[in-house]
Order: sequence, then C-alpha cells, then structure tokens
Amino acid sequence: MGFVFVSGRRSLDFAGTRKWRRSDAPEEQLLSPADLSAWVEAAGLLDAAPAFGESDLRAAIDLREAVYRTASARLDDRRPEQGDVTLLNDHARRPGLVPTLLPDGSTRRSGSAGELLATLAADLLDLLAAPARVKRCANTECTRLYVDTSRAENRQWCGMSECGNRAKVRAYRRRHREGDRSPADDRTTG
Repeated sequence: MGFVFVSGRRSLDFAGTRKWRRSDAPEEQLLSPADLSAWVEAAGLLDAAPAFGESDLRAAIDLREAVYRTASARLDDRRPEQGDVTLLNDHARRPGLVPTLLPDGSTRRSGSAGELLATLAADLLDLLAAPARVKRCANTECTRLYVDTSRAENRQWCGMSECGNRAKVRAYRRRHREGDRSPADDRTTG
C-alpha cells in the first residue's frame, strides 16, 4: 500500500487515505484492519500497531471523514457539521498516545485504537486552533489537504512526487505542443 505523508500533519495525512474523492472511483486505502495497522506504523505513530478489529476500522474511517469534512469546512468558510464537531471533541478529550521511556534510554510507542483516534482528533483540533495555512492541492482531481509551510506561502501541490510532478509534465507537454505550431498555423486567410 502506497501511503503518502506530505500533508504536514498526521490528521491530514490520515484524511488522505481516501484519495481522489471527487472522482467516479475514489481510492480507499483502508480496506481492512490490517491496512489501518500498516498506516499507523508507516506514519510512525506506533512501533507495532495492535490487532485492530472491524469496529476499530469503522471508527477510524468515521473519524477520518469527520477530519476531512471539518478541515474542508474551514477552507470553505462554513461551519462544520454538528455530528463531526461532537465526534472530534469526544475523541480529542480522551487519552492519546504517549511514548514510554525505557530504562535503557530508548523509547517505545504503543497504544490502543482509542488512543490513536484521540491523538488524530486532537491533532486536527490543535491545527484548527493555530493560524496554520491549510490548503487544498491545486490538482483539481486531487482532494488532499496540507499545511503550507513554505516561506512565501505559495505551495500549490500536496506533494511534488505526485501532483506537482504531474502538473509540471502537463505544462511541459503543453508548452512543447504549442511551440511545435508554425507561424503559418496561426494566420488566417481571407
């Protein structure tokens, strides 16, 4: 599974596990509890994810969708849905993931599904409380959200490896197609 971590916040990266939301065939990356475990480990939130069950997966997807809708509502200058407000607040007020310092000086990151969801919900609320520049990817097909931390605040793409590179290739091809036209092609005869 090709998880992408380009959003600048784990809650937005988590929302990105449903890709191409506006397309006729959105890509769901969390099809099973094992996929959720794989995302958690790839995100570096836990050293080894617990054995998630189907109910954990459903709760995670419900939270993911609330994260996406709420962040999108903020971008659109509208109020979030009341159900999403309740769900996010309920999760965010619960205990989150806490790393453990071991006697040898190393750390261990472990926790439950509930602590994971609490951490992701709190991350979104923390993001919304700050003056962070959350943006949508400029690729009209992409639905990923990200935090623009560029100095000029002019980042356009969720990430260069996906959407940014595609846009540059399209622009390059367009320029070269237009450059291939001869001046005679532009003249009209009368």
